[in-house]
Amino acid sequence: MKIKQFYQVSIIVATAIFAMGCSYNNKPPAPKPQKQVKINKPVRVAPPKPSGITLSQLNSGGITTLAIKGPHRFKEGQPIKFIIDTRGAEGYLYVVYSDSNGEVGVLYPNPKSPLTEISGKYIFPDDFGTMVINATKDCKGCKEDKTVVYALLTKEPILDIRNINQTHLKNILGGQSLQTSIAKTKGISMSLDSGSSNSNANVNIGVLEFVVE
Repeated sequence: MKIKQFYQVSIIVATAIFAMGCSYNNKPPAPKPQKQVKINKPVRVAPPKPSGITLSQLNSGGITTLAIKGPHRFKEGQPIKFIIDTRGAEGYLYVVYSDSNGEVGVLYPNPKSPLTEISGKYIFPDDFGTMVINATKDCKGCKEDKTVVYALLTKEPILDIRNINQTHLKNILGGQSLQTSIAKTKGISMSLDSGSSNSNANVNIGVLEFVVE
């Protein structure tokens, strides 16, 4: 009885030792140390500077070289149309207006009619996308309201055209007052041209005044 028990115990001990040996032999090898990789910091590339000109750099030399022809009077609600002739000059056209309150706004370009280079004679706004511009009066109870339209043609895009104001318009005209420019015109067609040129000029300009009844 004792011998049998001893035999059984011996078998159990041997089995345990064999299992430990197998477990030790099947242990996965330790991972090899990884080489450290040096990561360079990303290089920041400066965005390209926009190409163009600013409002403060515009100078017409005090002369108007674009022709704008159109009616002198509009009825309130009537569609506004006029002709712009670049007279052979080529560039980027901007059409802005100044109302009787001194407010200045941009008619062209706009989100529906993007900026493009032009040269020739055009009907505004028919030839510039799907725009419809109607005559309105900002003054309440007044008999008529005056609006002045400016056409600017530049060789380079105007970067800050949305910031244009009365001071910019005066500077672009070279200090020449608007009333002096309008006094040169006759009748309902307005084509302002002094017949001279200025080597310092970098913008062609035309001016049209009309009233809304």
